[in-house]
Amino acid sequence: MAESPASLTMQEQAHEDIIITNPNVVGEGKSKDLSTDVLTDSGDVSPGKQEDKPTAKVPILNRIKGVSLFVFASILASTYGGFVKYMDTLPSGEVVLVTCSYAACLIGLFISFQGHSVISFPRKKWVFLRCALASTALPCKVWSVQNMPLGNATALIFTSPIMTCVLARVILKEKINLFHVFAIVVGLTGIILIARPSFIFPSEEAEDYPLWYNIVPLITALSLSLAYVCQRHIGSAVNCFVVTFYGLVCQSLAGIILQAATQSSYVNPSCYTFRGMLLLLCFLQAIAFCAINKGLSYEKAATVSLIRNLDTVLAFVLQVVIFKEAAEILSLIGAALIMIGTISLTLSKMFGVDCGVKF
Repeated sequence: MAESPASLTMQEQAHEDIIITNPNVVGEGKSKDLSTDVLTDSGDVSPGKQEDKPTAKVPILNRIKGVSLFVFASILASTYGGFVKYMDTLPSGEVVLVTCSYAACLIGLFISFQGHSVISFPRKKWVFLRCALASTALPCKVWSVQNMPLGNATALIFTSPIMTCVLARVILKEKINLFHVFAIVVGLTGIILIARPSFIFPSEEAEDYPLWYNIVPLITALSLSLAYVCQRHIGSAVNCFVVTFYGLVCQSLAGIILQAATQSSYVNPSCYTFRGMLLLLCFLQAIAFCAINKGLSYEKAATVSLIRNLDTVLAFVLQVVIFKEAAEILSLIGAALIMIGTISLTLSKMFGVDCGVKF
């Protein structure tokens, strides 16, 4: 006997509810379109299509958490970069190896105390891919900062937000609105004005270096972008401390490889100041890694990547306040542009404003 249209509608709705509430169901409703993912109050990702089923907006508290964690991570990363630049007499591989290995031990003890498993957890392939990408980015970043003019390295590394927006749109199907575009344009302009790379602002005093050196910071930018996309896909399915632990272990191995590749010998820090800085970098690296992983469970990869433009502003502040470098007018304008772009994007996310235009 043929079923009535009403009963068919009820069955279809029940089937749709099962698909939406159970991400493990394999079928036509298992969508990979993560642009319509909705974060629950706990930060979990619930797949579903907004066109088919109305979904609640991300809670403002979750937006605040995601943005705050990445602002905090930016502060830690800038401090980390300042210390690394100060300790440029130490080999890059040694800095990465010492800081990441001690940080991994610290996180490992914390995980053991909390009772989390580092063996049994979901999405292992994504976790290890995320860790491999992060372990590629950090050594390349440290090498770039120590072996290239700081302005050139900074400008090339901070092409990462542009790459992240493109990759998140292609892979995760995240929507990009006019606030993202505005933040990209003014942010990149601000970074160029602060860093003043020699390939845009030629100078007779500019340090000459091989052209292929530019590839290294670009690898850093691409690795960071892909790592953000992977972590966004992982979400809160895996404890952020577990991801951080494996990330730091992989970065420690990358430090060994970098030390061997550059044929650098181990340098024993000659003073307690350097030893204290290395110990401080361990804590900074561990906390920043955790903040990034947790922040990506609350906010989209494109948004948090653009917020990381604050690193450049904070690094500029460190150079003026700590290293007593003179602040030039172009640098001040650049810092203001980055702040304008970041603040406008942050406020738009917190209050759900997107100008009605999405890409």
